[in-house]
Amino acid sequence: MIAPFRFLAWLVLPALMSCSFNLLAATAEGAPQALHLLDYIGADYPPTVEAGKVIDDSEYLEQVEFLGVLQGLVADLPEKPERAELIKGVDELLAAVTAHQDGAVVAHQARQLGAKLAVAYEVSQAPAITPDPTRGALLYAQNCAVCHGATGAGDGPASVGITPPPAKLRDAARLDRVSL
Repeated sequence: MIAPFRFLAWLVLPALMSCSFNLLAATAEGAPQALHLLDYIGADYPPTVEAGKVIDDSEYLEQVEFLGVLQGLVADLPEKPERAELIKGVDELLAAVTAHQDGAVVAHQARQLGAKLAVAYEVSQAPAITPDPTRGALLYAQNCAVCHGATGAGDGPASVGITPPPAKLRDAARLDRVSL
C-alpha cells in the first residue's frame, strides 16, 4: 500500500515547487526535489521511531525508500566540490535511520544536510514572492485535498486504506519540524 501514497507524494512535490517555479529554474535539476525530501524526512521520521524502536513500520519503510530516492537525486546532481560531502551526508542519514536513531537526531541531520544542499546548489527554501493564497487554495484542492482532506486533517476521500496514512497537515508538532 506504500505505492499509492508514493505516487500521490510525487504529485504533491511538483505542486509545492510550482509556487516558486521561476526561482527554481536557475537551480540544478533534482536539487529542489532533494531538498523537499530532506524536509519531509525531517518532519515525518521523528514520530516513527522512539527510543530505538520502530513505532510505525509502514512509515519507517517509506522513510527508507525516500532516502534511496534521495541518494539517487544527490548522486545525479552536477559535479561541485560540495557534492561529495552531500553524498556522504545522505549515506550517514540513511545509516542513522537504519540504526533507528532518535527522531530528533535524524531531523537535525536532515535539516543540516538540507541547508548545505540549499547553499551548494542555490535552492531557495522559500518562494521569491509572497504566494497568492487564492492560487494556493486551488493547487491544494487539485493536488492535495483528495488525500489530506479539505482542512488538512488527513481525512480526504482517497486516504482510506493508504499506508502510511496521509499526514495531518495541521499537526502543530509536525509543522514545527518543516521549513516555511
